[in-house]
Amino acid sequence: MIGMTGKTLASPRLTCRLLDGQDRQALACLLDSRAVTEPAGFLPAENDEAFDRFFQSLTAYRSALAVLRNGELIGYIHVNPYRSSTPPLAGRACVGLGFVIGSRFQRQGLGSEMLEMVTRYLKERFDYCVCDHFSDNLPSQKLIEGRGYQYLEEYEMYFEELGAVRRCLSYYR
Repeated sequence: MIGMTGKTLASPRLTCRLLDGQDRQALACLLDSRAVTEPAGFLPAENDEAFDRFFQSLTAYRSALAVLRNGELIGYIHVNPYRSSTPPLAGRACVGLGFVIGSRFQRQGLGSEMLEMVTRYLKERFDYCVCDHFSDNLPSQKLIEGRGYQYLEEYEMYFEELGAVRRCLSYYR
């Protein structure tokens, strides 16, 4: 879907490539904290079997990218088909982006650098990229708006793993 097979994206401090089996253990460590996963709408896996199911679903369609700094996995970004009837997205080729940066790599501008690099790549292939965040997640809001994404809409959604309805904001670029 995203044409990344055999490719690597690079920015001054980061590289991105398809997430694969070699990343499993490092990703499990990055996602072992509720403080990291809850803002993305899910909880840490309860055990290795649950993480294996999560990892399999994340990598099944070859649309999840490993985010690396000096060869170390610091997070991931997942690209999904996105359909909307809301102008200007209606009838256009769109993708939705979801991402997580490990806690010790946050607040260093790495998420911003990652989002810019991946957005530039995807904008060569799709009309629009869309990012969402929980309305109370101000760091994600600043990151998304700082990369030139424009507000699209607000909605509420039930997140089964969190057992709660959360208010979300969508942005497009």
